[in-house]
Amino acid sequence: QFRKYADPATEQLKNTGTIRWRTANKFAAPMVVRMPGGFAKCGDPWHSESNEVFFARMIGWQVAYPSNAEDATGLLRSALRSNDPTIFFEHRNLLDSKYARKPYPGDQFVVPFGKAKLLKEGSDVTIVTWGAMCERAEEAAEQSDASVEVIDLRSIMPWDKEMVFESVKKTSRCLIVHEDTSTAGFSAEISSRISDELFRYLDAPVKCLTMPDIPVPYNVGLMNSVLPDVGKIRREIRNLMEF
Repeated sequence: QFRKYADPATEQLKNTGTIRWRTANKFAAPMVVRMPGGFAKCGDPWHSESNEVFFARMIGWQVAYPSNAEDATGLLRSALRSNDPTIFFEHRNLLDSKYARKPYPGDQFVVPFGKAKLLKEGSDVTIVTWGAMCERAEEAAEQSDASVEVIDLRSIMPWDKEMVFESVKKTSRCLIVHEDTSTAGFSAEISSRISDELFRYLDAPVKCLTMPDIPVPYNVGLMNSVLPDVGKIRREIRNLMEF
């Protein structure tokens, strides 16, 4: 079922993540919870909610958030082989998206958790994103006058700190884009780590582009107006370059 309908099961899900710790590794719960969510051709607070950060904070869980069918194949195979439980987000908009359609990568294709993908190389600004925002970030990067590097995290728990840090050291500017709401979103975690550990490398503050702290609107026009889009991403790139 959709992301929002997992809320009544949160106590059971949280307890599942700690079963190895609670039993001194005598028992495990290698389960995979496939969970659709995110914006689509219509919106509402139930089917369109993202709120992936809630699960990223559940100790013991892995959280996958692929942006295309190829990575989804590899991540799902990793999740099924893992001894840890996994929340596997399937973005609604990507289920019928040309961007997400990729050839089947084969029966042995595996994407490790915590290993991001470099979507576009650049030298001026680093964009860190995941899920359906990858397509918009790539498009904005292509349209920008700046040289923009785009990283698709693919999983947010764990997340590829090494790739992100190496990129930010190179570009000295970072923009994090996600469709979850702003306050305490996962962008805040990434931003705080960069600001804490890479402050001397930064030429501008780390920026986060997210949805505002509101429910996903029913009206399609309103929904699209509050989501990060190509224009908003380009504006933030420009602001970082002009800082």
